[in-house]
Amino acid sequence: MQEFAAADTDAAITFYRSIDDPTARAVFDLLIDHPEQRLDGAAIAAQLGLERHRDVARATFRIGQIAAAHGRRRPWHEAQLGYCMADDQAALFRRARDAASSG
Repeated sequence: MQEFAAADTDAAITFYRSIDDPTARAVFDLLIDHPEQRLDGAAIAAQLGLERHRDVARATFRIGQIAAAHGRRRPWHEAQLGYCMADDQAALFRRARDAASSG
């Protein structure tokens, strides 16, 4: 599986539009809006008003499935201390989100 590159705008737009679950979309948007910040499941759940941090794990799992279906890796780093999206990935997906929202 390959990573999303900075020039993969069309693939990023298609991927972003594929995230049809509202919780998954909210989690992904939060990662986009907080690049280079490591956020654990509890912090993400609290910021989004989710009842359980397990909802975050389910959302990231779903996004990972979508990424795999597109032949891509998850566009964030994940570790025991939480989730973190690199600045270049966040910039790509901000552009994708803007394009998906406008058309």
